This record gives sequence, C-alpha cells and structure tokens, in this order.
Amino acid sequence: MYKIIFILVAILAINSCGGGASNSSSYKLKAPTDGKIYFGAFPDFGGSEDEVSAKRVKDFEAIAQKKIAWAMFSDNWFKKGGISYPKAHIHAIYSTGALPYVRFMPRSNEEQFKKEKKYSMQHIIDGMFDKELRQWAKDAKADNIPLLADFAVEPNGDWFGWCGVLNGGSKKDGYGNPNYPDGPERYRDAYRHIIDIFRSEGVKNITWFFHYNYESFPNEEWNQPDYYYPGDNYIDWVGFSLYGAQTTDENWDDLKFSTQLKDFSDSFKRIKTKRPIALLEFGVTDGHPDGNKSAWLKDAFKTILNNPYVKFSAINPWHENWENEDGTWSKLRLDSSKEVEKTFRELIRDSHFISDTNLK
Repeated sequence: MYKIIFILVAILAINSCGGGASNSSSYKLKAPTDGKIYFGAFPDFGGSEDEVSAKRVKDFEAIAQKKIAWAMFSDNWFKKGGISYPKAHIHAIYSTGALPYVRFMPRSNEEQFKKEKKYSMQHIIDGMFDKELRQWAKDAKADNIPLLADFAVEPNGDWFGWCGVLNGGSKKDGYGNPNYPDGPERYRDAYRHIIDIFRSEGVKNITWFFHYNYESFPNEEWNQPDYYYPGDNYIDWVGFSLYGAQTTDENWDDLKFSTQLKDFSDSFKRIKTKRPIALLEFGVTDGHPDGNKSAWLKDAFKTILNNPYVKFSAINPWHENWENEDGTWSKLRLDSSKEVEKTFRELIRDSHFISDTNLK
C-alpha cells in the first residue's frame, strides 16, 4: 500500500511541474510566454532558511490559495555535512509538485558584515572546495531532478561575508584584471568556477540564476551589479531583491516598490543580458507607523505587471517573520494580518501569475 502511494506522489510531482522530468537529464527553466509570470516563493523555511518540509510548502499554498512553481531554500555550507547535496530538502519540495530552488550560501556562520574566511571567494577560485563541489554535482546529476540554483546572493550589498565590499572592494591591484574592481571580479570568477565544475561533470538539470540586490550598498560605480555578472554564457536567469521597509524605523515612502524600481532602473539596465528576469525576493513589514502593508503590496503587483523598466518573467515573495536585535519584529509573512492575507490572495489570483513551469 505504501509503495503504491509513494509511486502516485512521484508521478503527480513530475506531472505538476509543467511536464517536468522526462527520461532526459537535460532540463532548463524557460521563460513563460504570453506575458505570464511564474509564481515561486520562499515559504518560511525558518530563520536559517533551511527548515524544509513539504508541510511548509503546502501551508504557504493554503495561504495563497494557489500552487507555487518553486520553493526556495538556503543550502548553508556551515551546517552539518558542509558542502553536500541536500537530497532530503530537494525531495521534500519536489514531492509537492514544486521545483526545488537551491541557494548556495558559502558561509561558515550566520554573522553578517564580516568577511567570510573559510569559504572566501578566493578560496573557491583556488579550488579548495573542488572535491566537495564536484560530489555535489555528481549527486545532482544522479538524482536527475530539475533544480533551480543561485550562488552567494546579493553580492553588491555590504551585509554578507562574500560581498564585494569585503573581498577587495574597489581596489584593482590585488587580483586579476588591473582594470577591474577586485571585489566584483572575485565573485564573478568564483561563480564561473562553480558552474565550470558542474559542466565538467555533465550536469544539465540545473538552471542557474544570478541574484543581486536592486540597490547597491555602497551605491558606487565599482559596486554596480554588472561588474558581478558572470555573463549570459554562464547564467540562465537574472534576478534581484527589492524590499520595502523591513523595520518600523526605515523610511516608508522612499522604499515604495514603484519608487525604487524607477530610482535604480539605470543600474539594472547596465546588465547587458538576454536572459529572463525574476523578482527573487520582495516584501514589506506590517505595523509600520507611516504605511499600510496591503497598499504596498498593491503598488508592487501593479508595478510588476505594468512598468517601463523591467519585464518580469517570475516573482518570488519572501514569506517570513523575524525578531530584530531591539526586540521588534519584521513581519513579512503574507498572513501577518487578515487584511494582508486577503489582499495577497486577490493579487496572486491574477491569471498572469502561473504555477506550471516550462522545462526543456
């Protein structure tokens, strides 16, 4: 009886992913057609972003009253097992009919604003983790499940240990091309190195995303996202994070979705790419004294569907609450109030947002 149920679940998972897996091991996520937009999500896999379960996916889908195209989680290299294929997490997500979206997080702890020493960009470039990465690639190939993946998200920010600021910054005399800023160049080459390893192992079931922050910190010439971009010959999709106020002391009006998309559109245009574009993280806190979360979401979805700067092919709302150091809460979950939950359901119900994926 249990074997029959397992087989049925596996068949449903494959069929629900837009045709999903076939006997071939070559899968790439193609952009949707006819103005459609994939609806993926980070469905609250905990503060470490890796408390993955099928139940959490289903709980989020119950809030949205709509299936998701993929579920995003972080593959933290400091966790037990280090750099190793997270098979249990991948299978839990895939069993729901969603594609697993893996975020390679090269960090030895969750501390921010400090340079990562163990899993540094230079160490990756130098091949110190080639053995582990090669095994990850082999395991992914053997598992033969279509995966989405990115590496070291938001490198043009200043908070993660892999950011350009902490890995050479604007200097040009410490690494590589003497006319190229070292911080972005190290990131670019580390990402290329990883993809080269996977290619050498014949892995064809991963769609690679480049994930930057829409506003650069610091917002200086050398730290713009185009300097970090590995190139269209490496990357399949380009995406970014764009948040509203995450705490109650941030300026609400300056962080309106439509305002930010306009203000930083020039930095986006600098990335010369023909790849489809995804909004890989977005959200806003509830309970801000100067703004209404439902109104922010309505502005965001209206802008996503109709703006002159970016044609979005996918969105991925960030669904999580967390406690700040001062004891306040950032309430980004999409059920942070009955009003917000109702608003989100109405917005995501729009027929432009789809759950079935096109894999070829």
